[in-house]
Amino acid sequence: MEQTRASKIRVLLADDHLQVRGKLAARLRRESDFEVVGVTTNSIQTLQEAQAKQPDLLLMDPMMRDGLGLATLRQMRANLPNMVVVVLTAFIDTTLNIQFREMGIKHILAKGVLSSLLLSELRAATSTSTRSLGG
Repeated sequence: MEQTRASKIRVLLADDHLQVRGKLAARLRRESDFEVVGVTTNSIQTLQEAQAKQPDLLLMDPMMRDGLGLATLRQMRANLPNMVVVVLTAFIDTTLNIQFREMGIKHILAKGVLSSLLLSELRAATSTSTRSLGG
């Protein structure tokens, strides 16, 4: 799904922590260029919502309590290759970074990042994706 400059960035937000989900969703909703199309609390729900809503961007903490986050990301990368994935997690180590990169995930942020930096990264991630998809 190619977006034009005037269209909103459709975001699916996936995190199992209530406060994180609430704050992220509220922050994104205050921005005129973002539309939160779904908020999920586990990996299975995230996969279902991503397939149903076809968001431009998935903002996900794959280290959810259900333990299926990495497998779900692999499946979504295979089934929804045009969806941009930005990982936002408290658990970043070298092994995870390598796994994310092998899945083609280029945007990995630590929880606690300033919201201005997060928004800039989300915009850059979708801008880069749109340019490469559009030609």
